[in-house]
Amino acid sequence: MNGPRRIPPFAEDALELLRETASDADESLSKDEAATALVADERFAEADAEYALDVLQSRGYIYYVDEQVYITPTDD
Repeated sequence: MNGPRRIPPFAEDALELLRETASDADESLSKDEAATALVADERFAEADAEYALDVLQSRGYIYYVDEQVYITPTDD
């Protein structure tokens, strides 16, 4: 099992929103900007956005450096 770790559909949606937002903002976002971008979408309440960020970080899809959120590069 050496493939990418599967994430729930809500986390996939969150990752896609973060990719779209980060591509407009120099490839990283502050933690607040990331949460705000998710909450701006009707599918995420504030608690849901925080949980989605936690899931993405724990599964290695995003990482934090000095309160900035970065999306882990992939070979896609």
